[in-house]
Amino acid sequence: MDEKDLKKFEELEKIIVPTLGESSEEEKQFVLNKILELEKEFPNDGQVLLWKGVFYECIDEPEKAIEVYEQMLTLDPNDNSALDAIEDCKKIINLKKTINRSYNISNQNFQIIKYIPINIIIALKIIILIVCIFLFFPKLIFNISESNILKTPNFENIQKIKVNPLTEYSFLTKQEIYNIRKLHVKKSIFAPENYEPNDYVFGRIVDKKPWWNAKPCSPLNYKGDYHERIIGESKVSAQINNPDALIGISLPYSPWIRNNNREFCYGEYSKFVPKSIYYDKKNNLIIAKYAVSQKFTRYKTSINRTKTHYPLQLSGLNALDFGYKYVYAFDTKNINMFYPENSNINDEIKTFQDFIHLGGSCKYKGGCNNISPMQTDKMFTVSDLPAEINLKLWKKRPINKYMKADIYYKIIFLDSTKDNHY
Repeated sequence: MDEKDLKKFEELEKIIVPTLGESSEEEKQFVLNKILELEKEFPNDGQVLLWKGVFYECIDEPEKAIEVYEQMLTLDPNDNSALDAIEDCKKIINLKKTINRSYNISNQNFQIIKYIPINIIIALKIIILIVCIFLFFPKLIFNISESNILKTPNFENIQKIKVNPLTEYSFLTKQEIYNIRKLHVKKSIFAPENYEPNDYVFGRIVDKKPWWNAKPCSPLNYKGDYHERIIGESKVSAQINNPDALIGISLPYSPWIRNNNREFCYGEYSKFVPKSIYYDKKNNLIIAKYAVSQKFTRYKTSINRTKTHYPLQLSGLNALDFGYKYVYAFDTKNINMFYPENSNINDEIKTFQDFIHLGGSCKYKGGCNNISPMQTDKMFTVSDLPAEINLKLWKKRPINKYMKADIYYKIIFLDSTKDNHY
């Protein structure tokens, strides 16, 4: 569909959501006719069918909605939005049955109800149903507009942001680090007046200490003083130098250097600096693209005596600095959470905990400035390319994870040997 066609959906969104049982039959038929026109124009289009299903949900006809979602599954059996919607519709059907049973029991036990006008009873039932939907099935209401975020944007029509390279921080003063940060924030799309680095995030930096560098791997059978870990570009500079990259990526575990992974250990992509950053102002969306080798998805390491893909961790250092404390991953592709048995960022709203301090994990005498703590609920592995994570960020904790975000953030992993459009 072109831009003109997509605007038809945006118009429908404004009409469909308010129809939760309140519109007249003429208004409902008008909306349905619009959808049917699009369905005729774009037969077997998943987006059209999604709107049709949402429409039937909104006018309290979940049985018809299920039929539409099942039609979507014939086009794509793995369509999670259709599968989830069917489950929600079934819950609503059961909920309505429960409400009707309760009403019948009440009617038998309390004869006084026969004196209440039938229109009031119907109105109360509708109100109860809407409240239950709001409380127990909020994604029927709140996630309709997220589809725009999941679409691949036209990168030629959105703002491209300069990606700053890594730099060396070792033995600089805290004030020098602050000056570097202020310089980059001044050029940022966030650029607040009278900016000062967040004290929780940056306040524990220690003067004239080394910083852990960007080399990702550890040598086998090492017996030195670990000075190699503090020489060269500093790992944290990937985030401090690029404030618009609200979410950073790092390796929580350092793999051993072996013959089969030297491409990763000595490659540029293992530093996980975005290849490009874009800002889509219309959709309030930042997109960070990473170019990685296809081999990356095949590397394995042993962690806690378990063989696993190399895990990555999301860091909210920049997000916290600008006040975005809360995060939720509402959609992923070819991404697996590293600890699936736990409550993770793709299950519930989580908070970023990142801060910089002097720690001993670099094993160099006296310690190094680095980011802490380890956040297992934000660890994941990439199973195939391309891969994608779509995040919602909020400054204040929202009512639920389906609420509109204060800003959206998309991370895309692309195969460096196949895709040169960064």
